[in-house]
Amino acid sequence: MRASDGPRLTALAPLGEPYYSRRVADPPLRIAQPEDLDPLGDALSAFGIGMTLVDRGMQVRWANGWILGMARELSCGGSHCFSAMWKSSQRCPDCLPLLVFRTGEAQEGVRERGRPGAPVEAYRVRAVPVVDAAGELRWAAESFVRLSGLGVASDLASGLKSLASEAAAASSAALVVVDAQERIVSWGPAAVEVFGWALDEALGRRIDLLVPAERLDEERAIAERVAREGRFPRTETVRCARDGRLVPVALSAVALRDEAGAFIGRSCTFEDLSVLHQLRGRLAAQEQLLAHVTREAADAILGVGRDGCVTGFNRAAEGLLGLGAGEALGRPLAEVAGDPAATALLGQVEREKVVRGVRAAWRRADGEVPVEVSAALLAGGGVALVARDVSGQLELERRMMRSEKLAVVGSLAAGLAHEIGTPLNVISATAEYLMVDGAPGERARRLREIVGETDRISRLVRELLAFARGSGAERALVDVPAAVSRVLSLLAIPAEKKRVRVEADLPATLPPVLADPDGLHQVLVNLLVNAVSAVGDGGRVGVRARTGPDGAHLALEVHDDGPGVPEALRERVFDPFFTTRPDGTGLGLAVCARIVAAHGGDLRVGAGPLGGACFSVLLPVAPEAGR
Repeated sequence: MRASDGPRLTALAPLGEPYYSRRVADPPLRIAQPEDLDPLGDALSAFGIGMTLVDRGMQVRWANGWILGMARELSCGGSHCFSAMWKSSQRCPDCLPLLVFRTGEAQEGVRERGRPGAPVEAYRVRAVPVVDAAGELRWAAESFVRLSGLGVASDLASGLKSLASEAAAASSAALVVVDAQERIVSWGPAAVEVFGWALDEALGRRIDLLVPAERLDEERAIAERVAREGRFPRTETVRCARDGRLVPVALSAVALRDEAGAFIGRSCTFEDLSVLHQLRGRLAAQEQLLAHVTREAADAILGVGRDGCVTGFNRAAEGLLGLGAGEALGRPLAEVAGDPAATALLGQVEREKVVRGVRAAWRRADGEVPVEVSAALLAGGGVALVARDVSGQLELERRMMRSEKLAVVGSLAAGLAHEIGTPLNVISATAEYLMVDGAPGERARRLREIVGETDRISRLVRELLAFARGSGAERALVDVPAAVSRVLSLLAIPAEKKRVRVEADLPATLPPVLADPDGLHQVLVNLLVNAVSAVGDGGRVGVRARTGPDGAHLALEVHDDGPGVPEALRERVFDPFFTTRPDGTGLGLAVCARIVAAHGGDLRVGAGPLGGACFSVLLPVAPEAGR
């Protein structure tokens, strides 16, 4: 703004009041209907210039894309005072459209404008008269340009076309005007920067200067469409720079017509997309890396949409749940995971945005999988879940807890057995001596009860000592089938009395294990005696052994068709002094667990193939045999 155009501003005026306004001499625009302004409105939007058409009732009858992008409610019928867009609906004292209707002349001024909650900015506002086909003044076209975009000191050119050219010069987009003969007649500074041709090198040359040979047909089609329809929408393509580079651009164009409406050329806008293409390339590379990491991650990663259905399923998820991605995608998460609580977890993520370390039990065809789930709400909607199989961690925790329990009880048992053993021996020997001495009938019966009870307590003491000792003896190579056969021969008579059928499946090719022979013998005796005791008359007991998939372990199972062990008690049966039998001591399985753990193995209980309990002993194969 020149100093002569108005007073120099030293402070901002209150909102709604003008900095200054003036009349400008410009002929009125002539249109048949508001939609005729669409091509001009599109061009101005590309340069960040807003434009509205106001009728005599001060209602907005048309607005270009820049205005509608800020406030859709201004499209038609909205108040000119822009209560939806500006901070105040108060009309300016010298309202420019009103001045246009009163004077019939174009008006110009500076106004403060700002959306509610947004900073106030200064706008250069211009209102010009618009007449209909009959020459009657029906509307005022008002345009808005941010002074921050054009610079407060920039000159106002006359007419809307000059204002658009000024905005284009300040824009990063290149503006090129081509006449009807396809010659370049306007070449903005941004065009010099984007394409490298100087002004004097480009003016008068055909637009083909910028077009790669293989895209000449594209340029002809653009020219024909602009001449026919008045515009060409924004489209991404490539054009040539002076040094031969292909520059990615977004091209749009609008028709230029004379006062008679004849086509005289087109205004083309080129947005340089070079940086955008680089960013797109980097983003594509990052997306590819992320997709690879997601696909190959060790943890299961699942994507879930707003409807609770699975949208993503990596390879680890396939392994965890035993489902292919094709089987899982599109199904509800609760159904895929086999866990109704998964729906509640999604609700928790919706509320808390991020959830970490939630323990859950997901199911697959071969059983239940304990998992630890973390989830986050995605910005675009949906949820990303990471599920980690913690069965190994839980098993390690279980074994550590059992080892700690057994260590404490073992120390207690060693001292208790020593303190009880000696008095018991004295009591038992004295009772037997009195019986030999010829005690009367009633006294003899009492003495026999004493001897029986001391024998029972002595048996308990021996088990305590065995529990305390664990398996510290020297180890040797043990042939498992032979060890099982010896135990079965010892149990032949008790099994025959109950008519229990014992079935053994012990391949001769099983590798030996490095173990304490007596300790392994005790484990087998305890497990088989328990199995025979658990089944009814005519029951079945099975023994089978297999080498593990890794070849480094041997799995030995003892199962039966008895009532089994309830799932709630399966972890407690190995605790010292826990028993479900009236005559049991609760130390047999605890001793077995301790001996197996001392060998670096594991003892578990579950459901067996015969419907009863199944005790599984996992022992390391001898190093020589594992090679």
